[in-house]
This record gives sequence, C-alpha cells and structure tokens, in this order.
Amino acid sequence: MLETNIGRYDLNLLRALLAMIDTGSVTRAAEIVEVSQPAMSRILARLRADFGDPLLVRSGASMKRTPRAEALADPIRALLKQATALYEGASFDPATARRVFRAAIPDVVAATTLAPLIEAMARAAPGCRIDLIPWPRPHDPVIATLDFAIGADHGLFPGLNAAPLFEDHDVLAVHVGQPATWRQILEMLDAPHVAVVGPGAEGDPVDAWLAGRGLHRRIAAVVPHYLQALMAVARTDLVAILPSRLVAAYGTKLDVRSVELPIEQGIERHSLFTPVERDADPANMWLRKVIKETVGE
Repeated sequence: MLETNIGRYDLNLLRALLAMIDTGSVTRAAEIVEVSQPAMSRILARLRADFGDPLLVRSGASMKRTPRAEALADPIRALLKQATALYEGASFDPATARRVFRAAIPDVVAATTLAPLIEAMARAAPGCRIDLIPWPRPHDPVIATLDFAIGADHGLFPGLNAAPLFEDHDVLAVHVGQPATWRQILEMLDAPHVAVVGPGAEGDPVDAWLAGRGLHRRIAAVVPHYLQALMAVARTDLVAILPSRLVAAYGTKLDVRSVELPIEQGIERHSLFTPVERDADPANMWLRKVIKETVGE
C-alpha cells in the first residue's frame, strides 16, 4: 500500500476543524481560532475537499456534524495534544521518577562525595539511583554512556561540558599520637610513608611531583587505594601525603590529623563533567543542581 503524501495536507487546519466540530458553528470557531468568518468558511471548504466529506452541513438555522466529523473529533484532539507535547519537551519529577544515573568518580573523590550524593538523591528522588562505574581510561567507549563524572582530568572527557565544582590540595596525614614536628622538608621526607599506586598506574603521582623538585621520600608501604593509606596511617606510625578533603572527612574518627606540606604546591581543581547533548535534559539539569548544591563549593 502506498503511503499518503502528508505534504499535500495543511495540518494547521486541524485545529480549526476541531473548533468547528466542538462548536457546530463556523462563526464561533472563527472566534476561537482568531480568524475572520470568511476565512473560516474558506478553511471549511478546503477541509471538505481534503476529507471528501461535508463535515458540517446546514440544518435550518444551525450546522450539523456529519458522522465523519463526529469520528474525527477524538483522533484530532489526541493528535494536537501529542504535537503540543513534542514542543513542550519532557518533564522530570524527581519525587516520582525512576531512573539510573551512570557516573564515573575516582575512588579518592568518591570517598568524600558519593555518600552525600546518595543521601541527597534518596531524599529528593527515592526512585532514582547512582551507578558508579570503574574509572575509565582515555577514549573508553563507556564515557559516552555517562550522565556525569567528577574529576580533575579534563583531558579524559573531551567534548563534555565542564563546570567548576571544588578545589583540593595535598596534606601530610599523621596519627594524632605523632609529634607535631613535621615542619622541615627533610624530616617529612625521611618519615616512613605509605604510597598509593592505583591499578594500572606506574607510581604514586606524589613521587613524580617530588621528583620534579629534586626531592625523594622514604616509602615503607604501597597500597592501591587512598582509604587504605589513610587506615594505615591511623593504625601505624606511617605517614601519607593525601588530599585534604579525604583527611578532613575521615580524620577525626580515625585519630588522623593533617599537616600542611612545607613544599609549595598547586591547587587541584575538580569539575563536574556532563554530556553536551543532555544539557537541556530536565533530568540532567536537576542532577547537576543537586551535585553542585551537595558537594560543590
């Protein structure tokens, strides 16, 4: 069966037809559609030709709807409602929504941001959840599936929108029982350190940073995760160079305190990365607002 050439019809006339069907009057329909009565009469003539049916016929002083016109009313009303919805776009009600948001957050950042985000989402959107994926490598196809990412590596997310979220810097994490004498660089570097070398990494970034300044520290242990390093500091005489937000979040409960490093360092700026194509998506707009209000500075 050949498809009807929709281009031969003027779909704008359907609103006028529905007004005539609902009112049974060309004059009142013209007022609703805001055209003149002669213009509405011309529209009726065009519609009669398009549908091959009189649609409205005069009966004394009034107009009567034909069976075809009666049958067209509900389909036209539904079509116009759907067309309006297309222009209005989708809505997002967090209280009733059911959605999974895929995210990528490094372990050390997730340690301080994930729990507050989960709590905020549980309060505002109990039917939604966050699925945290392993931290991706460059050009990993999984990046294209993310709803958001939080991190400091802008090169990992080319083409994604980046919005500043918070800043961090490194501190020396020590057990509260340790003497507060870690003021000289050599004293600090000579203390037994626990280094963090994540999966697939060639070394702790701290050591590359120190080497660039002609410095070297004494490493007594190596662990793959920052929380493990923090726990080692809490239970031993080891020290560790860790992000300040991590030590601030867990230090008090673990009897670990932070000491500012006697070495000049830069600020690590973390951003919220989101897909450009979802910039106007109501769900992603709501998510960005929650993240900024919950963990942003």
